[in-house]
Amino acid sequence: MNIPTPVLNFHSPFSIFALLVLLSQGLMLSGCSTHSALMEQQVQQETSSQQLIQKVTQALEATETRLAKAQASDVGTYSPGQLTSAESALREARRYTERLQDDPELVNQSMSLLFGETMGDKTLALISKANASLTLAEENKQQADAIFAAANDNFVWLNKFQAPIYFPYEYKDLQRTRKQMVEYVADGDLEKAQKQLPRFLSEQHALEIISAQRFYLHDLSLRAEREGGGNLERYAPISYGSALAALNTAKAVIAQNPRAENTILAAKKHTEFSIEVAHAVAADMQRLANMEHPNMERWLILVTTKLNEMGQAVGAPDVRNKELVQQLELLAEAAAHKSQTAQNAEQVAKTEPAAIKADEVAVAQEPATLPAATEGQAIDNRMTQLEQSIAEQLKALSDQINAMKQVNVSAQATPGPIVPAVLVPGN
Repeated sequence: MNIPTPVLNFHSPFSIFALLVLLSQGLMLSGCSTHSALMEQQVQQETSSQQLIQKVTQALEATETRLAKAQASDVGTYSPGQLTSAESALREARRYTERLQDDPELVNQSMSLLFGETMGDKTLALISKANASLTLAEENKQQADAIFAAANDNFVWLNKFQAPIYFPYEYKDLQRTRKQMVEYVADGDLEKAQKQLPRFLSEQHALEIISAQRFYLHDLSLRAEREGGGNLERYAPISYGSALAALNTAKAVIAQNPRAENTILAAKKHTEFSIEVAHAVAADMQRLANMEHPNMERWLILVTTKLNEMGQAVGAPDVRNKELVQQLELLAEAAAHKSQTAQNAEQVAKTEPAAIKADEVAVAQEPATLPAATEGQAIDNRMTQLEQSIAEQLKALSDQINAMKQVNVSAQATPGPIVPAVLVPGN
């Protein structure tokens, strides 16, 4: 069966109207499709722009944090040009980023009117430039730290010993030299800086020594110089000379290692004690120089009497029938012998095997044995300590008497102020 095919009659008004309807429907459908595609493209473009702005912002913040760390670690000292370049690039990148955040559509716009890189690309390029400059600066800082590690540590000690106060000109000279070497490093001339470094370290060490000597011993040196011009040099030149030798020894200790604080303080303490000894000797010598012979005899009798009492404490015989120096020597020997005997007995007691425990019956029968032995041991220990102290006192007194004998003649011949006699029995 044949189905008739309708044929439009374009000459009919109805047919023309139908055709217009069909055309309008086609155009409407086509317009909707085009509009949807444009909307989709716009959404994608906005999303891409936001992602790019976020990427730029994150990169900028990370680089600014890196710059802050570099500034805090003194990177600019060794690479001022690189750090300045990084700072300048980041300032410009920050300005562009703020514009992009205010108007995201600018991210894909060209920097020029016709063509060129976009503002987003330009901002990323500036951030990349800043990172490259920071990398060079940080590498230069690492090399400089390796070169100047010892020199930087020396400056710490120079400041501890107050070198800028005691020796300002010398300290400033070192600072100028250091600045010059830093400039060599900043210019990339590491070899030139390394060549100058050994001499620089030597100059630092020399300044550290004299600064430490001034720091630890200045007051003591002034005291020795001030007091030496009086009674010390006049009445006790030997003891005063020993004090000066102790002061020179303390200076030598500092010169050997100015950072060995405990050793230096011990040497300083010994110097202070030596000066006090010189004062004590000078005081006795001045009294002796102004004593008349009868008073000298009384003083000597008093000394030998005290020596005899000390000798009795260590079990020595009466040696007052000997000359004074010989008495001192004999008493020192007796004290040393007594001390050695006590030490030997103590050593034997330590090495002997432990005593066999007594049975309960023996302990009950002799309840007071243990306390008596403990009390006796305590007395022996006390006597040993007393004997050692007496031996030390005897030696010190012997040294003082020897010094008095050597300078007594010169002290008597030198006129001096009259001082009332002391240490005379009965007065």
